[in-house]
Amino acid sequence: MRPLVKVTWDGGVRFTADVRGHKIRVDQPRQGGGEDTAPAPLELLPASLGTCVAYFVQQFLATRGIDTAGLEVEVGVMGAPNPHRIGRFDVRVTLPGGVPDRYRDHVARVAETCTVHHTLTHAPEIAVTVAEGVAA
Repeated sequence: MRPLVKVTWDGGVRFTADVRGHKIRVDQPRQGGGEDTAPAPLELLPASLGTCVAYFVQQFLATRGIDTAGLEVEVGVMGAPNPHRIGRFDVRVTLPGGVPDRYRDHVARVAETCTVHHTLTHAPEIAVTVAEGVAA
């Protein structure tokens, strides 16, 4: 299996993820020992959920000829302990003006069908292997 993402260390607690040639940088907030130059890794999870929901909703509206200018998705999180993690995502979809009321329930269902939503609600297996690299 070819990796989808390759992560490299940039010094301190900064890393870069390469996704098909696109660079995503991460850092930790100052209280976490970082320089706060980029989002923290855990902040990318709600970003992924929000952008996936936005894409699915945008496609739903666009196929019905509805202008999607003004569409917004906000994602809030609540932490949970033992183990430390995100325990809840609160997703708020703000529709552009002019969306017929009859589509509101459909939009909620469409948002729940995005691939990231399905991934989070149907926990995937995670297999970790450790390999030895070349000494620097």
